[in-house]
Amino acid sequence: MSFPSSTKLLVVGAGPAGMACALSAWYSGIKDVTVVDAVEQGEHASRAMVIHAATLEALDTIRCANGLVERGIKVSAMNYYDRTDALLMNVDFDGLIGKTNFPYYLLIPQHITEEVLGNKLKELGIPVFRPYKAVGMRENSKDGRAVDVSFENGQSITAQYVVGADGAQSAVRQLSGVDFVDPNAVPGEPEDINTLAQMVIADVTFSEPPTLPSILFGVVSTESFFIFSPLQYPMKDSKETHGKTVYRIACGVPLTLGAPPSKPSVEYCQELIENFGPGKLSSDKNKNPYAVHVSDVVWSTRFRTRCAVAETFFTHFGNGSPGASVCLIGDAAHIHPPAGGQGMNLGLRDAITLGPVLAAALTAGPSPETDGKVRAHMTLRRDRALKVIGMTKVMAGAVGMSPAVRDKFAWSPIHIYTIRDWVFWVLGKSQWVRQTLAYRFSGLAAP
Repeated sequence: MSFPSSTKLLVVGAGPAGMACALSAWYSGIKDVTVVDAVEQGEHASRAMVIHAATLEALDTIRCANGLVERGIKVSAMNYYDRTDALLMNVDFDGLIGKTNFPYYLLIPQHITEEVLGNKLKELGIPVFRPYKAVGMRENSKDGRAVDVSFENGQSITAQYVVGADGAQSAVRQLSGVDFVDPNAVPGEPEDINTLAQMVIADVTFSEPPTLPSILFGVVSTESFFIFSPLQYPMKDSKETHGKTVYRIACGVPLTLGAPPSKPSVEYCQELIENFGPGKLSSDKNKNPYAVHVSDVVWSTRFRTRCAVAETFFTHFGNGSPGASVCLIGDAAHIHPPAGGQGMNLGLRDAITLGPVLAAALTAGPSPETDGKVRAHMTLRRDRALKVIGMTKVMAGAVGMSPAVRDKFAWSPIHIYTIRDWVFWVLGKSQWVRQTLAYRFSGLAAP
């Protein structure tokens, strides 16, 4: 299919949020939708691996939930341990039974999620044009309510609505002049960085199957937070697994250790496990009688975490009044630490809830009332993002222990980490706490 010269809706970015937005718009009646992405197929880094209940409910409206459930692992608990393998807290998702059609969370690598969404786009005949990197935006000379988006390859397209789903470095957001900052930052004060400020993620195999629960769990320690989970699928285009089970590990790397390598090796991942992982993953027989070793890294990466939110999720572009409409979703609108697996979930719900709103706006035609309804919806999504950012900051602060938190408890004769672990243990004794946390994580409380 040749690249169109104009479209009603242009979605910039074909990650999970962008594809979900296009599907939601199509099912809501917008058949003239164009999707572009800056990179070739499969070049996105695959980091997210959890889909929660509220997101599955939303994905069900675009006929994608069942395909994902069939390919993922259903899990009803999320456990937290200390480094001696003592259980501190069990987040109980069985409490979701009767509240949703999906009373669990789904373990599924992001590239499988993208594959399912991409196959649905193909089924509906919605093409994704690659590589189309947005480099410019200007008001259309004939229609002040439209915008001309130009691409690095020299082509351009005129759109009535533009959705920026192009990641944390969003060209759409930057070209629209929208600020992107930490909502709780204090001007002039240094950023309060905890031990999750930089992380390593890797899909690995082991010499022997680990004697660990087949669920996602975390390990808290004095310097880091370690995550472990089984996977049905490693990262796309990763190394051959030789028939072994693949596990996802993620670990905060203390800043005192310097920046991790761009593609952490077997040796580096093993060192993280020895220093911050569960005892049952140790290769040291003095610590673990069933010593296991990382046998291969099938895929790995590093990244830095931070919190930021767009000043607005809806704006007008151009010198005219009011100008073309631009919406921001996913990482283009908000980023935060990966605690609780919230990032992609929030972005998918941004995307899917936006489709009907844009369809109604295009049907009604341009007017102050139409703009008001779109703005009200995007303001609600921004409020949701601020709450999620707040929740992930609390979680990251609890497990990562920022310098500011440690300083506040410097007076205590009891080690701050002992207090933290004791609090987790006490709270974990309450079924109400365990199920309330699961309900918050699920997104059902505020989809």
